[in-house]
Amino acid sequence: MTERIWEDLLSERDEAVITAAGYDKEGASSWESRGLGENPLVLVIDMQRLIVGDDVPILDAVEEYRTAMGEIAWDAIDHIDPFLDFARDEGLRVVYSRVVPSSYDDPDHPDLDIVDPVAPEEGETVIDKTYASVFFDTELDDLLTEGEHDSLIVVGNSTSGCVRATVVDATQHGYGVVLPQECLFDRIEASHKIGLLDMWMKYAEVLETEEVREYVETLEEP
Repeated sequence: MTERIWEDLLSERDEAVITAAGYDKEGASSWESRGLGENPLVLVIDMQRLIVGDDVPILDAVEEYRTAMGEIAWDAIDHIDPFLDFARDEGLRVVYSRVVPSSYDDPDHPDLDIVDPVAPEEGETVIDKTYASVFFDTELDDLLTEGEHDSLIVVGNSTSGCVRATVVDATQHGYGVVLPQECLFDRIEASHKIGLLDMWMKYAEVLETEEVREYVETLEEP
C-alpha cells in the first residue's frame, strides 16, 4: 500500500472528506485522473545546474543560485538516476525538458545544463521551454502523438510548479499521468506534499517508485 507522504498535514475533517467523497479509491469525478497507460513516456523536468546546485544544504545552495535546492534535489537524484536506467532497460522513451529563463541571453550557458547523473543519453530529446508547463508552446504533444503514447511518467521538479503545471496540461490533453513520489522534489516541504496531494486528488496517480517499477514491468513491448 502506497505511503501517502502528505497525510501528516491532514486534519481529521480532511481525512473524512477524502474518504466520504471517494478520493481514497479514485480521482476526479469529472474525468479519468488515475488511469495507468499502456505506452507511457518518461518525462524528466528541469534537472539543471541552476536548479539542482551542489549537494549541500539548501540554504548553502541558494548562495550560488537562488533557485538551487541542493541536497533536496540530490536526494531525489538518488532515486531518479536508477529509475531512468530501469525505464530505458524496459524500452521506455525518455524525454527531457529544460527551462531557459529570460534572464539568460545564451541558451547554451553551463547553468542551464542538465546535471550529469541524470543527463540525457545519446539520441534522447531535450525540449526547451520558457514557462512552467512542458506543454506550453513546445513540441511535447506532437512527440506524444507521433509515438502513440497514452500517458507520462513524470520525474523532476518542482512539484508545486513546473511538475504540477505539466501534469494539469497532460490531463487536459487526454493523457494519463503517473508520479513516482521519491523522484519529485520542491524547495518547500509543505508545497511538495500539498502539490502531490492536489495532483493525486485531481490529475494523477501518485505511487512509490517501486510500485511504478512494478507497473512498468507489466507493460507489453511497444
